[in-house]
Amino acid sequence: MPGIASDDWGVGNLDREMRLVTLADNSAGLRRGVLAEHGFSAYLEVGDDRLIFDAGQTGTAVDNARALGIDLAGVSIALSHGHYDHTGGLRRLLEATGPVPVRAHPDVFMSRYSRRGGALRQIGIPFRREDLEGMGARFELSRGAQEIFPRVWLSGEVPRAAEFEGPSEDLVVVSEEGEIVVDPIRDDQALIVVLERGIFVLLGCAHSGMISTLVHAKKVTGCDRVLGVAGGTHLGFGGGDKLPRTIEALRGFDLEVLAPSHCTGFSAAAALAAEFPGRFVENSVGTEIILGRSLQKGR
Repeated sequence: MPGIASDDWGVGNLDREMRLVTLADNSAGLRRGVLAEHGFSAYLEVGDDRLIFDAGQTGTAVDNARALGIDLAGVSIALSHGHYDHTGGLRRLLEATGPVPVRAHPDVFMSRYSRRGGALRQIGIPFRREDLEGMGARFELSRGAQEIFPRVWLSGEVPRAAEFEGPSEDLVVVSEEGEIVVDPIRDDQALIVVLERGIFVLLGCAHSGMISTLVHAKKVTGCDRVLGVAGGTHLGFGGGDKLPRTIEALRGFDLEVLAPSHCTGFSAAAALAAEFPGRFVENSVGTEIILGRSLQKGR
C-alpha cells in the first residue's frame, strides 16, 4: 500500500516527506510503555521542521513521547481548539519543550461547557494564558489560515460546507447577555501538510466536520488531491445519518490513508474500516504514519 505506516509497519527505502506519530489518544497500541487517555496529541516531522499538534488531557503525551524515543525539546506547538482534552497537557508539554511558539485561534481561551446529562460541566482550557506564558508559551493567535512552516499550514476557521455537519447541541458557551447558547467552536482548525502528490490533513476533533475541513484544506492550499486524513473526526457523537453521509462524501476524495482516532469512537471506526479496506489505519498511541514519494515495505 503506498505511503502507509503504523506501529506494525516498517519503512522501506523511501524518500520520506512526512512522519506523524500519535502521542495521546483514547487507545494505546502495541508499543511498550505507552498509555491511553481521553485526549489527542500528535508529533509531526516535515523536513527539518517539527511540531506538536495538541497537548492531550494530562501530559501523558510527554511520557509517551519519551517511551517512543521522541525528544520534544524545542518543538513548537499548535492547538486545534480550546477543549481540555487537547490543552490540558500544555504545562507538562512546555516543561518538555522549553519556551516555544504556541499557535492557536484567539477563541482558544474561551470558557466552554458541556451540558450532557443535564448539568453544565466545564470543558475549556484549564489554564490561564499568563500562567502558560510564564512557562515559556509564546502565543501566536490567528483566525485565518497560515503557513507556519514551508508546506505546513494551520487551516484557521473552517466554514461548514456540508449541511449534515452541524454543531453539537450539547456543547455550549455563555453569551454576553448571560444566555446559554450552542458553541460554534470557531477556533476548530486542522493541520495541513502539502506533499508532492497531494495534501495530508490532521484533525484535532473536526468540530466543523471532517468533510468541511477537507474541502477547506483544498481551498487553503490550492491542491486538488487529499492523500490522507488522521485524527479525531467527532463521528462518535454524530448520530442520525451523519456517519453514512460522511462515508459517502469520503468516497469522493480517493484517500490513500484514513487513520481516524480519539473522538471517532469504536462503531464509527469499525464502519470506516469496513468501507475503506486497505486504506484504513487503526490509529492509537504509538501509531506512526510515514508518507513519501515511493512505496514502502511492511514488516
